[in-house]
Amino acid sequence: MEIVVKQQGSKEDGFSLIEVLAAITILSIVALVLSSYFTSSLSYSKKNQNKTIMVNLARNALFYMEKQSFSVLSGYFEDTDSLKCKKKPESPVQDCSEPASLLSADEDVVRGVLSPTVNGIQYSVSIQYQRNLHEDMLHSTDETKKNSAKYLLPVKVTVQGPGDNGSRANETVVEGYITDETIR
Repeated sequence: MEIVVKQQGSKEDGFSLIEVLAAITILSIVALVLSSYFTSSLSYSKKNQNKTIMVNLARNALFYMEKQSFSVLSGYFEDTDSLKCKKKPESPVQDCSEPASLLSADEDVVRGVLSPTVNGIQYSVSIQYQRNLHEDMLHSTDETKKNSAKYLLPVKVTVQGPGDNGSRANETVVEGYITDETIR
């Protein structure tokens, strides 16, 4: 009697090449999806940060204007609808001499309010008189609105950031009132 021993081939338990390639492909797809998610959340966060900066600059300009002489500003806004610095073609620094002379303030202070630079980014602030709103208040049938209209100047502060000038995505608007000194 002869015993025949069958030789079994080496049985190594492991992954085949196809299984390894499939796993790497699946992991790559998951990594790409996650990286695009984090990239979009970073750009969304950056956009919100810029919007917050522009809102704070608009509020700062509004607070600054609220502290200025009501009679000077109401006289100025009878002839013109907006107050802002002008761009100089040869220089990145804007010309704020006209608003500074109107407000009887240092030009550098006015430039800091109407043409501020934050984190190396220059913003442009424009203060616009809302003539139609003021006229509606003056001719209102409501006596409270009519009486308060002579003490209030409605303004809209617009801050424009860098980028596409026609785009509203890089712009923030804050509305408020400049009040007469007698009721401050």
